[in-house]
Amino acid sequence: MQQKLRHLPAATAEAAETRRRSVGAMIAHKRRCRLAGPPDAADLDRMIDAFHADGGAVTRCPTAYVLPVQNGAGGAR
Repeated sequence: MQQKLRHLPAATAEAAETRRRSVGAMIAHKRRCRLAGPPDAADLDRMIDAFHADGGAVTRCPTAYVLPVQNGAGGAR
């Protein structure tokens, strides 16, 4: 039995190709990270310095319990 070829709409085919490229890029990135191994203290210092040099800033989010809980449990009367 011979299978019929299905033609996908252009948008669907383009989305599938984008996903395929994204998955390939993710796999390659994962492989590079695994081969590089964990960063040492010097690597971490260099990355943190680069983060700050690019304008990065450390922020601190408020603790969760300072926010009102509105989950429908009816705690407020």
